[in-house]
Amino acid sequence: MRGGKLDKALKSTLGFPLIRFEDAVINLDPFTRVHPYETKEFIINDILKHFQEELLSQAARILGSVDFLGNPMGLLNDVSEGVTGLIKYGNVGGLIRNVTHGVSNSAAKFAGTLSDGLGKTMDNRHQSEREYIRYHAATSGEHLVAGIHGLAHGIIGGLTSVITSTMEGVKTEGGVSGFISGLGKGLVGTVTKPVAGALDFASETAQAVRDTATLSGPRTQAQRVRKPRCCTGPQGLLPRYSESQAEGQEQLFKLTDNIQDEFFIAVENIDSYCVLISSKAVYFLKSGDYVDREAIFLEVKYDDLYHCLVSRDQGKVYVQVTRKAVSTSSGVSIPGPSQQKPMVHVKSEVLAVKLSQEINYAKSLYYEQQLMLRLSESQEQLELDS
Repeated sequence: MRGGKLDKALKSTLGFPLIRFEDAVINLDPFTRVHPYETKEFIINDILKHFQEELLSQAARILGSVDFLGNPMGLLNDVSEGVTGLIKYGNVGGLIRNVTHGVSNSAAKFAGTLSDGLGKTMDNRHQSEREYIRYHAATSGEHLVAGIHGLAHGIIGGLTSVITSTMEGVKTEGGVSGFISGLGKGLVGTVTKPVAGALDFASETAQAVRDTATLSGPRTQAQRVRKPRCCTGPQGLLPRYSESQAEGQEQLFKLTDNIQDEFFIAVENIDSYCVLISSKAVYFLKSGDYVDREAIFLEVKYDDLYHCLVSRDQGKVYVQVTRKAVSTSSGVSIPGPSQQKPMVHVKSEVLAVKLSQEINYAKSLYYEQQLMLRLSESQEQLELDS
């Protein structure tokens, strides 16, 4: 969720119209432990406690980024960047641009926060129209046009507030009480709507100036250095980081739409295809830059797998995936192999043996999981025993 939408959702839910911030630069020290022998629950609680303490230590930075205060941390960062450029490189223009950006950014945030606070006193229709004007501006020119529209919308809303609010009160509440309630809101809106329009104009104009004032140096953001690691190995332990396994895990997430109950076990890249082994099935995928269901040319679930063997035919090595026999009458799998034995060519016997062992190992893990008692079932059993 983007910052503006998140702010809007939090303010509407919590009722804090004056609390809004963005780009609060905070630095959290990493959580490090050497040879942890505690339980998973203990480590998770330790991680949560660590980052809670880190966030509390950064409370001043977060408070300094609040829009109601004009985002003083952002202004300080802009000015410090400009001064640094002036001292190191003699960049006077960069200092002017940074100061202009910081001042206009603070003015825009302060005025926008005040207008949001006044928006709480307005009727829902006027507030929705006002937000539509404000949140559909992206460039500096659009911000300026949105400011003019917001000012005109506020003035017109103030002139017609008594009539529209009174009619709305009579329509929704009815009778004398609705008339009085609508008249009161209309009188308040006569003052607040033009003021909010003027603040919107000031805020949008300041944002136009801010977007025009390009900073002297690009603000770099941290980029991911490597793909997310595999946190669970085949035996339930935390494995060493492997780039190929990280890529295989990402491929599995694309195939399964990030379903978390099917985890990655192994991947083997072969000349024109790759074999992706998960906790529920084996996928033979055509090579390509992206992976989706159309890339699968052979999929075997462990419920249907009898065994995986290395086969040889005319000097070539194959991995043979034998399916279970299925009763024609009941359609239920019965012990024993069937005549369905798909064979996939492998470039070397060593790789074929390794691939066969990994598939059979994953199959055995799958059936071990089927025999294990689920967490919810164990909890229910404990409650019954007590």
